[in-house]
Amino acid sequence: MTGTTLIGSRDIDKATDFSLSGYNSAGVRAVFHGKEGGFCTTSYSFSMSQDAKSYSAARIALLLQMASGLTNEQISQMKLIKR
Repeated sequence: MTGTTLIGSRDIDKATDFSLSGYNSAGVRAVFHGKEGGFCTTSYSFSMSQDAKSYSAARIALLLQMASGLTNEQISQMKLIKR
């Protein structure tokens, strides 16, 4: 991969700009190293309706925005409400 900067886990922790993409907004994109790239998709969640796929992708993008700047370890140490 000559000339390509690989995205590392620390880059994911630092990402601050997330957007929806793809068919019916079922994907999430993020900015890494100043360039937008694919992050995840719900497109292949065949048990979900298209509405649920789009809703889930939006939820993922919102949660990523909320967690921006935190490591997985820091997130996992937060006290979550038990249901």
